[in-house]
Amino acid sequence: MSSDHYLSSKSRLFERLELRYGVLKSIDIVNYFMLEFKFLDIFLVLQRFTDEQHNMLDVIQKAQALFQDALMNFSESHLAECFDFRIFMVHNKILLTKLEIRAKYSFPKISSLPLNSDNNDGTSIPKFVTGFIDIVVENLGDLMKRGNNHLHHVLRELKLLKNFSCFVSERFVDHQSQHYVNFFTHVLAVAGHASMLAWLNFSGRGYEGQDVALSDMNVLLFLQMKFKPVQQCVRKIYVDVLQSLKLSIQSGWYPNVQSKNAVDSVSSFVVTILRDLVDFSTNSNSSEKVSLKDHLEILRKMINFLRATIMRVMIQDLEFRQDIDTVVIDVGLLIYSLYEEVWEKEDIALRELNPSLVLDLMGNIQCINTAIYVTIRKGFQFTLPRIHGLGYVDFLLNNLKEFQTSHSDSLASVANPLQIIQMQLEGLQPFLEAIAEERHKDIDQIQHWATQLFDKAYEVEYLVDACISKKGPIWCIKRWVLDVMKEITLIKDEAAEIHEMKMVGGAVNAVTAHKSSNLVRSSRMNEEIIGFEDVIEKLRDQLIKGTKGRDVISIIGMPGLGKTTLAYRLYYDWSVSSHFDIRAQCCVSQLYSRKELLMAILRDAINEKFESSEKQPDELAYQLHRTLFSRRYLILVDDVWETSVWDDLVGCFRDANNGSRIILTTRNLDVANYTRFYSDPLQLRMFNEDESWELLRKKVFGEESCPPLLTKVGQQIAKKCGQLPLSVVLVAGILSELEKEEECWERFANNLGPHIHKDSRAIIEQSYQILPYHLRSCFLYFGAFPEDSVVHVSTLAQLWISQGFVKSCEGKILEDIAEGYLENLIGRNLVMGIKRNSQGKIKTCCLHDLLHDFCKERSEEENFIRWIKWNENASPSSCFDRQKQLAHHISISPYKYPIGDWSSCWSHVGSVYFFDWNYWRALQGVLLFKIYNFKFLKVLNMRDVLVHDFPTDLVYLRFFAARVHFRHDTSIKHNCWKLEVLTLLNSDNATRMSLPIRVEKMVKLRHLTITNCCFARKLLENSVKLYDLQTLIGPYFYCVKDVELILRKTPNLRILRFRIEGVDNFRHRVLNIPTWIEKVRIHRERAPRDYVSKIIPFSISAPSLRSLTLCDFYLHHQHLSEIASLQNLQTLGLQEIGFENEEWKVSNGEFLQLRTLKLQDIKCIKEWRCVNDDAFPQLERLVLHYCQNLKEIPSCFKDISCLLSIKVRRCNESVVKSARAIQETQVEDYQNSGFQVFIDDD
Repeated sequence: MSSDHYLSSKSRLFERLELRYGVLKSIDIVNYFMLEFKFLDIFLVLQRFTDEQHNMLDVIQKAQALFQDALMNFSESHLAECFDFRIFMVHNKILLTKLEIRAKYSFPKISSLPLNSDNNDGTSIPKFVTGFIDIVVENLGDLMKRGNNHLHHVLRELKLLKNFSCFVSERFVDHQSQHYVNFFTHVLAVAGHASMLAWLNFSGRGYEGQDVALSDMNVLLFLQMKFKPVQQCVRKIYVDVLQSLKLSIQSGWYPNVQSKNAVDSVSSFVVTILRDLVDFSTNSNSSEKVSLKDHLEILRKMINFLRATIMRVMIQDLEFRQDIDTVVIDVGLLIYSLYEEVWEKEDIALRELNPSLVLDLMGNIQCINTAIYVTIRKGFQFTLPRIHGLGYVDFLLNNLKEFQTSHSDSLASVANPLQIIQMQLEGLQPFLEAIAEERHKDIDQIQHWATQLFDKAYEVEYLVDACISKKGPIWCIKRWVLDVMKEITLIKDEAAEIHEMKMVGGAVNAVTAHKSSNLVRSSRMNEEIIGFEDVIEKLRDQLIKGTKGRDVISIIGMPGLGKTTLAYRLYYDWSVSSHFDIRAQCCVSQLYSRKELLMAILRDAINEKFESSEKQPDELAYQLHRTLFSRRYLILVDDVWETSVWDDLVGCFRDANNGSRIILTTRNLDVANYTRFYSDPLQLRMFNEDESWELLRKKVFGEESCPPLLTKVGQQIAKKCGQLPLSVVLVAGILSELEKEEECWERFANNLGPHIHKDSRAIIEQSYQILPYHLRSCFLYFGAFPEDSVVHVSTLAQLWISQGFVKSCEGKILEDIAEGYLENLIGRNLVMGIKRNSQGKIKTCCLHDLLHDFCKERSEEENFIRWIKWNENASPSSCFDRQKQLAHHISISPYKYPIGDWSSCWSHVGSVYFFDWNYWRALQGVLLFKIYNFKFLKVLNMRDVLVHDFPTDLVYLRFFAARVHFRHDTSIKHNCWKLEVLTLLNSDNATRMSLPIRVEKMVKLRHLTITNCCFARKLLENSVKLYDLQTLIGPYFYCVKDVELILRKTPNLRILRFRIEGVDNFRHRVLNIPTWIEKVRIHRERAPRDYVSKIIPFSISAPSLRSLTLCDFYLHHQHLSEIASLQNLQTLGLQEIGFENEEWKVSNGEFLQLRTLKLQDIKCIKEWRCVNDDAFPQLERLVLHYCQNLKEIPSCFKDISCLLSIKVRRCNESVVKSARAIQETQVEDYQNSGFQVFIDDD
């Protein structure tokens, strides 16, 4: 039979067998024939490459004929006629053919390898051999299913041999090398002959009673002869190919292997080497092996350690890949040399080796161990970020002290060097403090030494953990610790020299003034907007005086042109805002969720904290449509990228022919045209030169005038910004840090590129380069948040601190230092402050899109932050490619990045963030199991994930946030005692849960938020004092005694928000708030049908309080007077409060420092009078919601000079009228142009 005829018959036969599962009655029969013919095919393939085909020619022809014969017998017509006979005929022919093959089979030598006719350079050989091994492994696996379990030895060895061949094939350059050909010839022969040995001796159908069963001894003998480097001929093949590989690497010829393949193949080959080492140690019982026992055990542990490192490191650097391959090849050569020295001697019955030979072997092993150590350490250093936080050394020092006490036994072998390292790091604290205070101006030099130091800190942390968990050879860890100790000593000496040099002469005086502006730096959040006056006037008219029909005002422009700034200026303009009944806003961004957009608009439209996570988008859209129905509304939709956004929202915006408007900003003209109703889109122009200079001057000098000597050069700089507002602002941030001298500014102007406006990345890079070292990590960390995120400063500060970005300073609270860092970034115009609280502190902030893009891109370059992205055309498992495994901070969003296969290579990750509660709640089991294995996690932010199990082994965790269920049975274990920030959100708001934590163990807690959760008195009484706790939000108490008890346990608490049970438990009429408390919110838990008028009076004593909110209480007149007399009170919120009578009289001298007053659901007050016109002298904001019986706002508000706004919602028309009257007086009589009134009657 011709070769082509045979191949055709084979293909058709396998297709027919697959179609005969129903016809051949038994699946076992089909599987039997499929397997037999697959082995026959392997036999025929092997014969093509042997030089003994003439000896087997008749058998080959019979085997080929079998395919044609079976094809005919298994036809539908033949099987229908005589099924049993056809089956017997084919089976019998297979049996006879196998017996004939077995009688003649002599493991012939492979004389040639398959070469593709179009490619005869040898590159097709590995692909063919690897595919052949895969077929053999599959067939042997099927054979095992038939009861031959002892074949797992063969399968294991074949897989190990495949590891070896993959390693060689990916790295070999000279594919025509004889060593290369010999190796793959050997692999093909071993795989083929092993499969034949198993198949021909398989005791299967028709072999009953025949002595042809496969002997375990035969298998082991064959493996020993052909798989293992026991025989000299096999060992020579392995050694020759490895030496050739090593020579090609040393000569500079190294293929560019894909990084993922490089990791997989080298790691798999290490498994093969380890197995060979284990087999050598097990099978060799000579005295020489006993002499080498300890060295071999160390070598085994070092190889295991190396493999763990390879799996954890993404081998992206070509030089490092060469280093790893070289050391792995050397390990293989060493192990095969052990076989040569010991097995050869045993073969000639020489029981004792020359002692010098044993010493040589020991020396070689020691050299290899050293090379492995160097490679492992280099691999670890590749995982480190290239930007660090100054507080990381503080973390390490605290951990060293605690671990040396709690794990003294595990750390005994490295105790002395660790103590020296601790002393050296403590000695470096002044150096780090000087960096935080910006006393050193040479940023590049400082960054070099600081980065070196923090790299050592990461290594120490890793080594301490390795010692405690016993996951590395103690020899390696000890050497590593000693090397780190010496290197830290050198860094300390260098740092001391730098420190002294920078402190010489007038350097100290030059920076002293700068110090105070650094830690707590006051930013210039200039609310006044410069430029576009002509554009503003035009758009204002379109908003107020345009068509009666619903209209869209679209603003188009390139990034950085000021679209968003202009839109918000119009949105908050007094004449515009007062024209509309309802105003709302949302920011879309490139990735958006329709549900989140609808919720954002609804929150503004109903003017309260709207939460509706369980509603579907269509339900929210209907609710928004009803809210806007028949009202004149103004909706700001910022940063629209696609027309689909408009499709998702437009149905909510009903046209009531009442002048409603939508302001839309976009970079895309097609989007603007798509949303057009009446007004043409506005293509925003560039700044003119005067506007550019005015903006630059305002940003640099504020209200001060520019010195005459700087005016000319300043105008030149403004002109170079290319009329782009963002470039002007960023350049102003740089100028703010320079000396206000003409020479300095001229030098900067000369260095500023002529096309800076065309390359926003370049100017942002310049701003980044002049950032002090301690602010770089803080700035880049904004890249961990989604685009256009409005970030709460309190959360941001907690995250910075938890990651070690904030350097402690004696006498200062870390949170205050962190806020100072943020003020510094805002002052440099890198971050935008959005809102300030009543004390003037920044409450929320965000980044411009271009700056956010820079943070994400630069963070990836610095190995700092990585966003998980998924190619929609790729498999889910590929979304965690090893090219994405180096970053220390990971952000994951599910909108287009669904979670896939997780890798153990992420063990070094320091923080993980998840977004979108609706998506992640379905993945809790797999998700948590994987995440909780990231043992070096400091931050785990899963506010949107419902968890059923808490972390148990994350001993470094400092920040944890998640949703929990009230039926939670487990609790956070005591080994999370390093937690500083803990947020647990009860997913069932209707049911209180028990406290799922042991507070008494968490002595380091700084911020605890745990909503709708009971604090049992017994738990509180047994708890130690939590000296570090500053914030406690959300607990539920049964009585005032419990509140006072928690206050005694938290002597440094600053913010307290809690719920308390009803009237019967108010045995103590006065709650004494300690002087250190700044903010308090108390919500009384009302029982069913329990009305405010029945509540027993309740007093608060809080002389130092700055912010107070009371919900659902009854207050006598004297209680209000007590609150009004609080000397430091700046914010007061009263919600659902009952009063003694229907009049509230504010006397002279009350509320002297109050800046914000919010009254909500106060239905019992009708009259509100101020005895004198001096009431509320510092008030800035007044909010009235649902005060339906109030007649009017006191007239004295007309004369409050600092008043900025009044918001009225669902109050009497007389209240609205009085607010308008106050507005008229404020704006027209007192020229308070910034005063605004917001009215919402919905």
